[in-house]
Amino acid sequence: MASAQEQEAAEEGADSLRVCASSQDAPYSTGDGTGFENEIARILAEEAGMALDLVMIDRAAIYLVRDGIDERICDVLIGVDQGDERLLTSTPYYRSGYAFVSRVSRGFEGDRWEDVDQEGYNTFAYRYHSPAETILKYTGRYEYNLIYQASLTDFEDRRNQYTQVEAGRVVSEVAAGNADLGIIFAPEAGRYVRDAREPLKLTLITNEIERSDGVIIPLQYNQSVGVSKQHPELMDRIDAALESGRERIEAVLAEEGIPTLPLE
Repeated sequence: MASAQEQEAAEEGADSLRVCASSQDAPYSTGDGTGFENEIARILAEEAGMALDLVMIDRAAIYLVRDGIDERICDVLIGVDQGDERLLTSTPYYRSGYAFVSRVSRGFEGDRWEDVDQEGYNTFAYRYHSPAETILKYTGRYEYNLIYQASLTDFEDRRNQYTQVEAGRVVSEVAAGNADLGIIFAPEAGRYVRDAREPLKLTLITNEIERSDGVIIPLQYNQSVGVSKQHPELMDRIDAALESGRERIEAVLAEEGIPTLPLE
């Protein structure tokens, strides 16, 4: 449902902010528009004096550039890594990173990725296609964990298709005691950790991974708004809206339970 500001902008003939979002990307974006990035999109449109046109795509978020931006059905994506070469990216509006999810009752200590290598921590929940896999490989825990991890997608075949573990599942597995530890990008876990009946702790990982070939895998990222390269004129308006709406956006992140870091 359009807000009063969006309706007013539309009535005054304001142009539209066309934002693509996935209906399958909780907690970022959901089909009913309750994802925290959906709310940030509304804030940006209001601050820019534009009518929000939230274009929902019924596919995973990894397809938003190809099926949304490249097909020119939208011009903007919320929450992309700063410097994403496929897009123009705004001034970053928050920074966060990968984190451990643990049960408070377990007393887990540690904020470096190597700290997964502790006695009594053998089963790990994570999302595919993330640095969590590298962490487990480098600590010798990957192969032992494979069968459990596959069970989180009901052993669905990953060949020739995009298979993913829902963010909420990673957290619920830790809360239920099925996983000793979760490894996940903190913004994906914030609301689920906040709302869990079992007291949980979200601990940001403080160091980076240096692979054996010398390549550095960062675990902390600046988040920006992505803009189609076909519409560079939108960038100044987006940056201005991010600045004027800064306190509102920070309130959304805080309510979501997302731990943030100083921007770099």
